[in-house]
Amino acid sequence: MDIEERYGKLINYLTDYIYTVTIRDGVVIDTYHGPGCVAVTGYTSEDYEANPELWYNMVPPGDREKVLEQARLALAGEEVSALEHRIIHRDGFTRWIRNKIVVTKDESGNPIAYDGLINDITQLKRAEQAAAIRTQQLIQADKMASLGILVAGIAHEVNNPNNFIRLNVQLFSKIWKDVVPILDGHLRSEGDFSLAGMSYNASKDKLAQSLDGILIGSERIQNITRSLTEYARTDSGALNEEVDINKTVDLAIIITGNLIKKSTDHFKVAYCSDLPLIRGNTQQLEQVVINLITNACQSLTGTSDGIEVTTQCSRDKDEVMIVVKDEGTGIKEGSLKHIMDPFFTTKRNMGGTGLGLSVSYNIVKSHGGSLVLTSGPDRGTTAKVTLPVLREQ
Repeated sequence: MDIEERYGKLINYLTDYIYTVTIRDGVVIDTYHGPGCVAVTGYTSEDYEANPELWYNMVPPGDREKVLEQARLALAGEEVSALEHRIIHRDGFTRWIRNKIVVTKDESGNPIAYDGLINDITQLKRAEQAAAIRTQQLIQADKMASLGILVAGIAHEVNNPNNFIRLNVQLFSKIWKDVVPILDGHLRSEGDFSLAGMSYNASKDKLAQSLDGILIGSERIQNITRSLTEYARTDSGALNEEVDINKTVDLAIIITGNLIKKSTDHFKVAYCSDLPLIRGNTQQLEQVVINLITNACQSLTGTSDGIEVTTQCSRDKDEVMIVVKDEGTGIKEGSLKHIMDPFFTTKRNMGGTGLGLSVSYNIVKSHGGSLVLTSGPDRGTTAKVTLPVLREQ
């Protein structure tokens, strides 16, 4: 085997194909694309010969300027760094290539040709993007784990002063009930008088309502902190709890309450009475409902769009259902078939990770149930979770 044949084999291993540009006085006079161009671009050498502009037309506008700059430097005989850029394959799909240019000069140092060594790096780029997404997910997961610990700590700290408020407002409510008859007697005998700059006769009912309002607000704080503490606790992963789906949905709504208020003025929830229990993991199912409500909120175009959450039971009471229906933008048919795939998201620009529905689907599946989405552009989305009812052995 002679040295040229050996070099030829080595080049075939190192590159997917080579093109050669012949130069005279700084002007391109001929271009040749090797036979390997078909596999990388979908076009033959004859296609490039028939259309000298085909190579540049294949490059997307966003990459075209740097490709032209690389060619300009090569024509000038300058050293050119390898360039990674996109091309549009003949089949319409985008490919990534690495273009390394080697300039050939004559004895006077003038460029007479340059060879482009092309490598198809599409798979490498996809792997890099997937690795970047996975890395981001690991960072996000770590942040969420830290946030869970932080939330539990904050909830505990909030509970301490809140318990103090609850105890004292209950005491003042009892005192107020005992004091009112005395103040009413004084009102009858001496006439109206002022309390903290307010007329007693006009403000008596408001004062009682204020005390009741403080107590109700304190109870709401207690419910929220309890829900956050339960949601943040470490999940054992076991599917052996008796789960009340109505309670699970209620806790999820409390946690997402602020997002719901910001997203819509038309939020409805309807609980099925006497809903049978299921066997599973409360925390995991709560996460499913939180994900579905969050997705519904993010799909809305304005607060006039509505969201409806319902719990249902099958006629023979062997299945329970959770339905989250929104009036949002909906999902295109092409995206709908991939919506459960890990890392697939239609909300990447909004910080979507593509894990919410994938995780939810796997949680529901591990409970022996199903998660089905029906949607269409501008028709909203309905997510239906179906779970088997707990049966006594």
